[in-house]
Amino acid sequence: MFSLAETVALLPIATMIHLILGVMIIILVFKSQKSTSNERFAGLIIGWLLFTLGILWFFRTVIDYQFANENITNDQYSESFLRFGNRSVWLITVALASILPLVFPYPVIQNTSVVLGSGALIGVITIVLVPFGILTGFRFEGFNVLMYALPFLIWIAVYLRYLFSEMLDDRGEDRLISSVAALMIISVFAEWMTYWMGIVTTQENHFTARFTVEGWEVVPVGPNLPSTIAWQVGQAIFSTSIIVLFSGEMWRIIRKGFSGVSLLTMTFFVLGILWFIFDYTQMGIIDSCVETACESMNETYLTWYVFTSQIIRYLGVPLLFMYVILNFNLIETEGENVWFTRVLVLLMLLIVTSSIIELIQTVLPIPQMITSALFAAAVVIFIGWEEKITNSMIRRSESISGTLLKLGEVRDVKFEENQYRVFSIIIGISLVLALMISFLISMMEISN
Repeated sequence: MFSLAETVALLPIATMIHLILGVMIIILVFKSQKSTSNERFAGLIIGWLLFTLGILWFFRTVIDYQFANENITNDQYSESFLRFGNRSVWLITVALASILPLVFPYPVIQNTSVVLGSGALIGVITIVLVPFGILTGFRFEGFNVLMYALPFLIWIAVYLRYLFSEMLDDRGEDRLISSVAALMIISVFAEWMTYWMGIVTTQENHFTARFTVEGWEVVPVGPNLPSTIAWQVGQAIFSTSIIVLFSGEMWRIIRKGFSGVSLLTMTFFVLGILWFIFDYTQMGIIDSCVETACESMNETYLTWYVFTSQIIRYLGVPLLFMYVILNFNLIETEGENVWFTRVLVLLMLLIVTSSIIELIQTVLPIPQMITSALFAAAVVIFIGWEEKITNSMIRRSESISGTLLKLGEVRDVKFEENQYRVFSIIIGISLVLALMISFLISMMEISN
């Protein structure tokens, strides 16, 4: 592959995490009758978002395996079901992420039609853009990134609106809304935020050039100016997001003190600086693709990539989504849902623990017996203290919609129960349809 795919050790684990987490969240949403309508719908979107990411990582796992074992050539891959299906599912994933800010944390569209309207929009995107993308060789795929403009504009506006009201009007309850908006921005843009300084200084353009050259070797579709410009706009969105969050949180730290969101934002900001420094040391290798022949990345650099970008993308993102789901009333965590919630938390903790232990073992010469003993100890602790661990992770279950209703800023909108089912059916059909279109066109061997 033309990316750092040979280092992707977490892909199979990420596939399992996202699929299981997505399915369990969807089930819990349908069992959460007491949650407010907007929050249930937001939980449903997040559940499907994680599920589609799981399918996406499954495709990536198979693709990497095929290339690593030389079971597929570049020519075969360029018009294969693996490529078409992978990019088609990614399109649906981006579409789901783009409709999430319409209902959470601030419901921009306060109308019962938002559920079916969102489903219809994704259905249209599937029917129109999936075949168009395949038949044009995904030559204009960069434009799909522009769908991230909606989450950026809405969540940044919500964050600043309630941050300013907290700071200037001393409305402490508004912190709940601004913090959730910040968490949603980080959850969706997480990995790209770590490259913010490289984007601002145009250092990332060197990587764009390298991946364009390497991509040509795998998929012979020439780059085009409009798509490249669209991708640059997407990068500007990602870098601006972390700069705005960092500036806002620094202001809040000075006035109010540290918080968990502040610490998380500072972590991503510092990672961006470190990535800029480490990328600079690799510029000769990065530019080699354009100037002479592609040289392999430094092994230490790849290890840094695994322990930052990969962990954020494959483990950090689902953990952030799970935190939002559990702590902001998107699902009910009491009553009949207690068992599901505990299984959800324990499953995530065990998978993440085993993943980190495996990663450490690939870097440090630790015997298998020791790592097995560490994992067994973690299992005993998690099972023995599962109730305390679950309760500590669900420190609060505050309703964003409830807070907004008390402030008189939104009206109470009730969705019909069958609307959630129809939305889920539409998303399921869209996924099946996208995969069927990808499979049939790949079988027809239609030249791009």
